[in-house]
Amino acid sequence: MVLLTVIIILLTVSVIGATLVTFFSSVNSKAESYADESKALYLAEAGISYAIYLMRTSAANPVDFQEEIGPLNLGEGSFMVKVDLLQSLITSTGIVRDAKKTVQLQYSAL
Repeated sequence: MVLLTVIIILLTVSVIGATLVTFFSSVNSKAESYADESKALYLAEAGISYAIYLMRTSAANPVDFQEEIGPLNLGEGSFMVKVDLLQSLITSTGIVRDAKKTVQLQYSAL
């Protein structure tokens, strides 16, 4: 009788332990995914800033300006930028592992 009780208690503790390991593994995975999405957003914003920098520095010689930039590696990911000069639109995509974020900026020439 005592042996049966010990086995039941060990099985119960094992099931609870396995459940906790699975739960914390899932939480950790979601936290990493959220961090990657944040990094991808920041990379996309960096791409917008880089495109603005290139547009300003190539204003004297616009023939040399490239409308598609990248992918450029930065930190743990990369970004790609597309500049549509006809629509005055900059589109930048940041990528970190499986996370991908896109930012667009509509601009006007002053």
